[in-house]
Amino acid sequence: MKFIRKTSAFTLIELLVVISIIGILATLAIPAVQNALVQGQMTGTLNNARQMHLATQTMSLDTFAAGGEGLEWTSTNSGGATTAASLSTYFTALTTNNYLSSNDLKKLLTAPGKGPGNNPPSSSNICFKFFVVQESSPSDQPLLVTANWSTGSLQNESPYNKKGFVVFAKGGSGGVYRRVNDVTSTNIFPKGTPEGGGTAYNYNTLQ
Repeated sequence: MKFIRKTSAFTLIELLVVISIIGILATLAIPAVQNALVQGQMTGTLNNARQMHLATQTMSLDTFAAGGEGLEWTSTNSGGATTAASLSTYFTALTTNNYLSSNDLKKLLTAPGKGPGNNPPSSSNICFKFFVVQESSPSDQPLLVTANWSTGSLQNESPYNKKGFVVFAKGGSGGVYRRVNDVTSTNIFPKGTPEGGGTAYNYNTLQ
């Protein structure tokens, strides 16, 4: 008696079906992976913003303890008159007074596609925009926001383009915003005016 051995193998149609299913699953998974990657990057940028806030707050407290002359937040106090500091003055005050090292400052000012690299930090190459803030500013006055935010809307520029933005306020609160609708108003953090009609927000940025 002869035994006939049957070999099992995929037919061409079955192989095409399997390949099609794998392709569909990969197509569905890629956006989720990309979103998770961007979310992780924005969380890292939020942590950098928190460190910038801490260094700026410490500097301002030291200025106040020394009699108020010098840099308070992102403003210069001289003889009781407060004016916006230049971006270079602000960064110089942070580094020369050892609130941040030059290398740490550059790292904190870097996000995907945007950072000073080996160049001096400037408004054109850093990942944040810094607002004019002084001691009398309300606690929810924005201190900084990622550079893709501009006058109440998101721009197609690094970091993050229109995928979202990071903002941090003087009082120490901040967040990652992913929806474009979050920036339809100029008052980005929070929307509206300070409770009780106090000091208005300042949306002028350091240059």
